[in-house]
Amino acid sequence: MKKIAILLFACLPFLASAQPGTTPVVEKNGKKYYEHTVEEGNTLWGLQRTFGVSVEEIVEENPSLKDGLKKGQKVWIPVTAESIKKIPTSEYKVRKGETLYGLSRRFNTTVDDLIALNPELKNTGLDKGQVIKIPLQDDEKDPVEIVETPVKPEINERPTTPNPFVVDTIVNEDGSHEQRSFQFSDSTIRHIVMSHETLYSVSKRFMVSVEELMKVNGLKSTSIKEGQILIIPVKQERMERLEIKQVPADRDPAEGPLLFEPKEKYTIAVLLPFHLGGGNGHSSRVSQLATQFYMGAKLAVDSLEKRGLVADLVIYDTKNDSAHIQSILSDSSFLSTDLVIGPFFENHIKTIADFCGENRIRMVCPVATSEDHLKENRLMYQAVPSSIVSMELLAMEMLKKHANDNIVLVKPTTKEDLEMYNAFRDAFQSTPFEGKRPVLVEANIDNFTGHVRSGVKTLIVIPSNDQKTAIQFINALGRRGTRAKDVYVYGTKDWENFSEINNIYKNKYHFRYASSNFMDYYTDMGIGLNKLHREMYKTDLSRMAAHGYDILTYFSSEFFLPEVEDKPTLVMDGFNMQQISPTDGYRNTHIFVIEQDDYELFDTSKGHD
Repeated sequence: MKKIAILLFACLPFLASAQPGTTPVVEKNGKKYYEHTVEEGNTLWGLQRTFGVSVEEIVEENPSLKDGLKKGQKVWIPVTAESIKKIPTSEYKVRKGETLYGLSRRFNTTVDDLIALNPELKNTGLDKGQVIKIPLQDDEKDPVEIVETPVKPEINERPTTPNPFVVDTIVNEDGSHEQRSFQFSDSTIRHIVMSHETLYSVSKRFMVSVEELMKVNGLKSTSIKEGQILIIPVKQERMERLEIKQVPADRDPAEGPLLFEPKEKYTIAVLLPFHLGGGNGHSSRVSQLATQFYMGAKLAVDSLEKRGLVADLVIYDTKNDSAHIQSILSDSSFLSTDLVIGPFFENHIKTIADFCGENRIRMVCPVATSEDHLKENRLMYQAVPSSIVSMELLAMEMLKKHANDNIVLVKPTTKEDLEMYNAFRDAFQSTPFEGKRPVLVEANIDNFTGHVRSGVKTLIVIPSNDQKTAIQFINALGRRGTRAKDVYVYGTKDWENFSEINNIYKNKYHFRYASSNFMDYYTDMGIGLNKLHREMYKTDLSRMAAHGYDILTYFSSEFFLPEVEDKPTLVMDGFNMQQISPTDGYRNTHIFVIEQDDYELFDTSKGHD
């Protein structure tokens, strides 16, 4: 098993394939050029054919080429109307919310080339359903097979030499035509590795052994990555034209399960606000939390390695800066990511979610956030339930376990609290229930005590994060003078930090709340992980480190180790990911109901209910 690599990147150089539509376009002295890096086997004639620019023009712009091409040399090729025409294209139907920049990143091209291919876009934006031309993608170019033929050449007839440029045309269902071109050398095929491919699958596809592929390409291991160019040895036989089938335009249907082929090695990107350079917006507290999350994440991948995971954990410092995040996403290497975890801040989520949605990368948000981000994005997973969702889940839990008790819902006054109130009430009244549905008593701060009956177990729900409201509620309950053992108060997690509410009252009224996590340091798992944390970092395990450990452990196991039946134990979080609708993302529908008893917090599912 290979060691899991832990890398720390801020931004990597831009990489691109060498052909019109994918080669980087740069500007020099007010003129635009393709920046082509010479590869083994390139010729001036080949560049002329590929870019549609004459050899004379290329040499004029690059005087050093009079001495010939050298591998790794930079060649500046003028962007001309003819070179734009040379870009093989296919048609693409624009989806809701897509931008030229997003499409340029998705199809490994430039905004300039997209506009050149679609002049109408110069002064207008993209519209949903609009059909535009895009550079032909590598996964649409099925390699031409080398077919052995039993026909021998006549005595004076020379064997057919493969044409290095084979062009074919296909007719689409709508009657439009598309040109597909392929390049060959006399005895090899240059194959660009696609995201789902492994060396084994490439060997099967071209009927060449893994050992021979490794030898020809100088590979020290069987690990390959998307965009890598492999030399495929073939017999120097006659090439025949084969039928080329159209690739469906809709590569990712809007509904149904998302399928990802297994890979030999995965890349997990974690975006955290370390803010290593300090400066504007720096918060030592936020940086500390980011560091703790990373510490737990690293422990997780080390642990999962023993279960068979092979992955690179790549940590990015977002600096809590939108422009810097955009630069990270603009890096072509980010496209090979299999899972994104982050960010920490709500204002950056949409940018990253849109990128992941466009590029088919699964994304896990490790903080509570609005469910709006899950709409029309099946690749997004909300790991922490929002306060609204927590109240809905609490209502379902109470309906299930306490249908015979007296349940009173107290109406708060602030706008934010009213949203939680409505969420609880609606879930309680609409969740399917067998038999006669129990009555939910609705009250307010001034009259709720009138619904507390002596000798009857009464559960009072006050969904408020406002300390003033909480104090007012506790004072009213105290004045009622009811027997405390019959009353259970359900507030929110924020009440833990309300110092003006004495713990005596929380203890007296069996204070409870719904939470997405619960940390018990004294379980076997808690003790064991804390020990590992101390050994590695010389400090105790924090809640944020435990959160990082659980997030990485759960989602990496679910996505990359589905065949492992013995799932790893989590230390603090619980997960039950449910898709909101066939077209939307996934939310976590697991909560812990926590109770304060004898001045300690307990998980009620473990016998404290």
